[in-house]
Amino acid sequence: MTDLLARLSKIERLEEELVSKARSIHQPGSPMYFVDLFAIGAANRTLAQSRGFRSMIEEKNFPSAAILLRTQIDTAMRVNGIRYLDRPEAQLREVFEGTKTFRQLVSSKQTKKNRNVLMQDKLLLEWLQEDEPWIATIYTGASDFVHLSFRHLFASIQNIEDAEGIINFSVSGKDQVKGESAYFEICDEFYRVSKLTCIFILGLMIARHAK
Repeated sequence: MTDLLARLSKIERLEEELVSKARSIHQPGSPMYFVDLFAIGAANRTLAQSRGFRSMIEEKNFPSAAILLRTQIDTAMRVNGIRYLDRPEAQLREVFEGTKTFRQLVSSKQTKKNRNVLMQDKLLLEWLQEDEPWIATIYTGASDFVHLSFRHLFASIQNIEDAEGIINFSVSGKDQVKGESAYFEICDEFYRVSKLTCIFILGLMIARHAK
C-alpha cells in the first residue's frame, strides 16, 4: 500500500468508526430530539463529504477536494456551535420546519451592549478557534477554492521553463502534479478536521443518550 492509499484508508476507517459509534449510542426505542436530528444530518454530511474527498483525491482533483475540506470545517463549526445556542431544541425545530436558517438562530452569548448575537459563520469560526487554534490556517487556505481565484489557475500549470520564460498550461480538470506527495498534506488536514467533527457529533449524541 502506498503512502497516499494509507492516508485514504485511514480516512475511510474514520467513516466506519463514526457509523459504528453512532449506532451504539442511538438504541432502538430511545427518544429523539431535534438536536439528535441535527447530529444525524451532520453525520450524514460528514460521511458524504469524506467519501467525496477520497474520490476527488483518487481522480487528481485538488480544487474540489479542497472545497470538501472547507465544507467539512463548516460542519465542525456548526456542530460545535450548538453548545453556544440559546434554547437549542426550540430553535433547531424552527430550522427543521424551514421557518429559519441556522444563521438566523440566536446564541446564548451576548455582546457588550447586552444583545444576543446570531449564529454567523464568522463567530462560529472564532468559537471553534478558541479550542482548536490550528483550524484557522486550514480554513483560510481551503476557502480560496470555494470562490474563483488564481489558486485554480495554479492547478493547471503543467511546467515552467525558467530560461525561456515560458509557462505551459493543461486545461483538463485534472491536477498537473508529479507524485503522490502533493496530496499528503491535504489528506492529513482532512483527517484531522473529520476526526474533530466526529468527536463533536458523537458528543452531541452522548449528551442526550448515554446512561
